[in-house]
Amino acid sequence: MTPQRIVAPARGQIKLDSFDLPSVGPDQVLIETHYSAISPGTELAFLHNKPNTTGQYPFYPGYSACGQIVEKGDAVTALAVGQRVACRIPHASHFVVEADRCLPLPDAITEVEASVYRLVSIALQGVRKAQIQLGWEAAVVGLGPIGNLAGQLVRAAGATHVEGIDPVGWRRELALHCGFDTVAASNEQSSRPAGFEAVIEATGVPEAVPAAFKLAKPLGQVVLLASTRGETDGVNFYRDVHKKGLTVIGAHESIRPAVDDHLFYRSHRSDDETSLKLMAGSRIQIDPLVSDVVPAAEAARAYERLAKREEQLMLMVFKWR
Repeated sequence: MTPQRIVAPARGQIKLDSFDLPSVGPDQVLIETHYSAISPGTELAFLHNKPNTTGQYPFYPGYSACGQIVEKGDAVTALAVGQRVACRIPHASHFVVEADRCLPLPDAITEVEASVYRLVSIALQGVRKAQIQLGWEAAVVGLGPIGNLAGQLVRAAGATHVEGIDPVGWRRELALHCGFDTVAASNEQSSRPAGFEAVIEATGVPEAVPAAFKLAKPLGQVVLLASTRGETDGVNFYRDVHKKGLTVIGAHESIRPAVDDHLFYRSHRSDDETSLKLMAGSRIQIDPLVSDVVPAAEAARAYERLAKREEQLMLMVFKWR
């Protein structure tokens, strides 16, 4: 066995490289990866050193995968060798990881779908922080993978009208297919000129933040779910935030309790478990979001395709076996 992993040795470069696995510790397991999903917004941002990224290379992308346990440490009792699991690991054919970062895979979801579970969890923690109430009307600005998932989760949380806003037509069509009630190309074309109780900003584009403020009703919630790549200029906080009494929530996925859940702040594991349950129960749709499954050997080409934006690509998944 010669393990391989995807690495960015320098800005804009991707290759598949061999590496040495460490020995399996008492609380660890060795995963043989079957599929791993690209998180396009985050991984492309770090690959190309966009604002608010580290700019450090080599960079090892990926954090959402599924596979099979082939070895476990002596202290691991909750998981078994041969068991299929979803796990937070980089893009790699094999990886040694703490057992508590792995979750048993429900039979009701495919392995390709399971590889996307961490993106669901990221969207979920942002929706939780919005504290959606039954009967609310909500808008999602940006209908990429995280925005689409956020809209589906907003509906699952009890919103009775969910609108998606995105200038790209095929993304709007996909949002309607996934259960959004209405879509619009811009906030000026919104079906709710009076605004929304909750607005989720999921573009990461600095200029989209003021638009999210304007879409919110007085006393509404604005959740900054996407990682903004740059600084937002020209915000009139008196007019757009202060006078409207808005609550603005920074929802970076790292802001979670380490272990114990607290109100709508849930641990990584708790949100990951909920994500798998929602997927298994068909409460959200994953399959329409997976645009292509490609061999890991085609990693460089996959990132190039996503960066060029010449195809209708939402999510791409690497196949490792």
